[in-house]
Amino acid sequence: MSNRCPTTRAKSRVVAIALAMGAGAAAPGGSQADSHALQRMVATERAFAAATAELGVRDGFLAFFEPAAVQIEAGMSGRETRLVRAVDALRARPLPPLPLGAALIWNPHTGQIASDGSLGWLTGPFVVMDHAAAAVVGQGAYFSVWKRQADGAYRVWLDEGVSLPEAWQGASEFIAAASPSGGEGGAAGEPVESAERAIAAGGAPWRARWSRSVRLHREGAAPVAGAAAAATWADGAWTAVAFSLVRAVVAGSDDLGIAVGGYDATTPGGVEHGTWVRVWRRDVEGRWRIVFETNKAAR
Repeated sequence: MSNRCPTTRAKSRVVAIALAMGAGAAAPGGSQADSHALQRMVATERAFAAATAELGVRDGFLAFFEPAAVQIEAGMSGRETRLVRAVDALRARPLPPLPLGAALIWNPHTGQIASDGSLGWLTGPFVVMDHAAAAVVGQGAYFSVWKRQADGAYRVWLDEGVSLPEAWQGASEFIAAASPSGGEGGAAGEPVESAERAIAAGGAPWRARWSRSVRLHREGAAPVAGAAAAATWADGAWTAVAFSLVRAVVAGSDDLGIAVGGYDATTPGGVEHGTWVRVWRRDVEGRWRIVFETNKAAR
């Protein structure tokens, strides 16, 4: 499970309300587009957070994860990264004693959704609050991928998180992430797997595919926003890196994609292996651009 998985607080009424969220969304096969898809997904994320604060991580996450939800499992190298069923690990967790001793609290800060509303992503800050001490005992940045279900409701397909050295700075009310403008690299209409293969070949294609407003999250480091800041981070973190793709999913409208994989990097301090998730969005010319990436070294 992601780094935002400690213990939390319980009332079934909250879940009943939360599970009803999204019932008014258009079904994937419906003839009417949902003009409020992004707002609906954000509202469902907030309901997810509220339910988890009452029920704890086990039942809160089980209530909002789709049956096919996955979690990333790192190997001894980036090439050994794999995806496993997330609900199995959640069901294996013991029921927490009530009332909960700590609360996992988060709120969406930014994200996007495909034009057909079938796939989206959200990110924002999280904290772990110890009730007895009335103190924050952990903080980080979460990242969630949401898929619209057959009944029109949104459920989590992937949940990731990184810990931060201090609480997220500059958090605000939700702001939709900017769509990418044009740039170099890639061809209009290419599959997202082709874009990933170009990156796996190494060198400049990774950076060439960043959108100008790309956002990078890194385990143990403050979030980075903007291509210039991302380049500064990459120059200091890795002297060389090789990426391996495990899986990619793409919206039915073919304008938003999520890719998951592992990496093997050379750093100033030695060799590093880890995992990554990228969000791809087509620009105004129909070329794939990376608008978000989160990565963390394997432990």
